[in-house]
Amino acid sequence: MKRDKGFFAFAAATALTLAALSPAGPAFGQDGARAGAKAETSPIGRVPDLRKAQRESGEDSRVIGGTAAEKDAYPFQVALLSSGLLDPNPLTHLDAQFCGGSLIAPEWVLTAAHCLFQFGELVKPDSVTALVGATELVGGERIEVAEIVAHENYDPQAFDNDVGLIRLARPATQAPIRMTSENVETGAARVIGWGKMENGGFPDTLMQADVELFSNDACNAGIKDIYARDLKLVLSDYGRRMRISQDGIERATSLIAGTMADPLTGNMICAGVPSGARDACNGDSGGPLFTTGDGGPTQVGIVSWGEGPLSSNIACGHENAYGVYTRLSEFRDWIAQKTGAQ
Repeated sequence: MKRDKGFFAFAAATALTLAALSPAGPAFGQDGARAGAKAETSPIGRVPDLRKAQRESGEDSRVIGGTAAEKDAYPFQVALLSSGLLDPNPLTHLDAQFCGGSLIAPEWVLTAAHCLFQFGELVKPDSVTALVGATELVGGERIEVAEIVAHENYDPQAFDNDVGLIRLARPATQAPIRMTSENVETGAARVIGWGKMENGGFPDTLMQADVELFSNDACNAGIKDIYARDLKLVLSDYGRRMRISQDGIERATSLIAGTMADPLTGNMICAGVPSGARDACNGDSGGPLFTTGDGGPTQVGIVSWGEGPLSSNIACGHENAYGVYTRLSEFRDWIAQKTGAQ
């Protein structure tokens, strides 16, 4: 009997529903998943566990295409620490770091909104401690947090409006970073952080990686290609159980892939290298993406999310799948309204 497009759409939808109920699933986002309400995907809960496990294993590793930063090279960089994991010993910083941020004014830290949620709720100010002036995580100065603000329209599924602010309990003395007022589309940029490295470990030293800015069209194409390949894997798996022909799987994949919306919105910017050799990863979220020049660093983005294929066993750094960042130029008015910082 001839199957029409409606049949294949139904079969594909059924397969995807079954896949969604299975324990294994794609790893979305810089910190593991799109669903920000799940405990294991909230950076404040998940990243410290990953850091501790790596430290206990005794593994060493290197950043994805990056190098160690010189001491005091980036005074505006902030490490966000989980307060409940701290004691007076600075060695506890090593397992407590979960996100990054940037000092944009003496009392204000800019970060990603998804760093500020756990169990679907905004975290309490006393659950986060800001570490300023650190290159080595065991250094720097702790400052308590007085207020946490996430963008009112933050979407934890799409990572849209992924921007947040932290008001410090007292002013930091380090120099803040300048924020862009322009909509930057291309050129060289740099990303820094203490996030996951190439073999799954985490550094104690601040790392830096040079990347290129790419158009949203390029980013959307790469990510949608990953989605289409993942979709085909899922449909192939469940299609065999349902006795669906390979031709049917191909047609269903093409049909559904053709309906995919662009993953990036105008509030996002992407950066990386085509090979995927340089990228941000888990624990880097919230940190700055910035350009360098005669006037010094200028922040253009905030580390937000990324994608990788189901078939990959690495979290970040995938070919033609650039990292996605919050586009800072879209939020200058919001930041000024909340902080007074220009």
